Amino acid sequence: MNPKRQRDRETEGQRERETKRQSVPPSLCPLISLSLCLSAFLYLCLGSAAAAYARGGAQPRRKAQRPQKAPPAQPATPKPVVFTTAPKLTVAKLRTGEPEAYDVRGKLSFTVSAANSDDTVAGAISYTIPDDARQKIAALTGKPPSSVPPSIILKGAIAAFQKMAAPPIIHLEISPMEVEVAGAKMRFNRVVLDINARESSNAKFTNNEMEALFTLWARQIAAGRLRRGVIATINRRIAGEDDQ
Repeated sequence: MNPKRQRDRETEGQRERETKRQSVPPSLCPLISLSLCLSAFLYLCLGSAAAAYARGGAQPRRKAQRPQKAPPAQPATPKPVVFTTAPKLTVAKLRTGEPEAYDVRGKLSFTVSAANSDDTVAGAISYTIPDDARQKIAALTGKPPSSVPPSIILKGAIAAFQKMAAPPIIHLEISPMEVEVAGAKMRFNRVVLDINARESSNAKFTNNEMEALFTLWARQIAAGRLRRGVIATINRRIAGEDDQ
């Protein structure tokens, strides 16, 4: 190759390199490098955040696909059941020595203590005495009103099922009786107790179960069926005993 031509080519190449270096000012080179670094850093951060969000969003979905099982129902703890009928307005006759007796309008309830094989129920009667009757008793006996109790409890009472007792209300009856209160005599005519009928109940050792048992007992009496089983169950509940 001609030496002159070779020198011309080297001179032309050097000029091109000089032109490229002059196209980018030297002061901008560090800024361009910094921009490239920042862009790469931001790209990495955004990628990491997106991956973390994807992992966090997928975890609840995985949990939602696995519903937790409900804990098994705990068996009822045996405990004595105190079954008492709802208070009911009951009129008692207070003997005053006058032609007409004084009507005492109190509320009576019956707490069951035992179920008997002769289809009767033993228990205690609770009877509240209103203030006007207490004043009347105090006047008859000459005692201060404070000596007349606001309520009385009669143990050893016996109640029996009414004939053909059936839902929606099971009726029990207590025979007429006479009670002494602070020296005065009060007479009760036939007392009728009300028990809400209930077809069934899965809740052991509750009033609901007792209502269901009394309903079954009344049905078996009406149908002439044996009722030793339901009587025994009632007595176990009163004693706080589970089934054998």
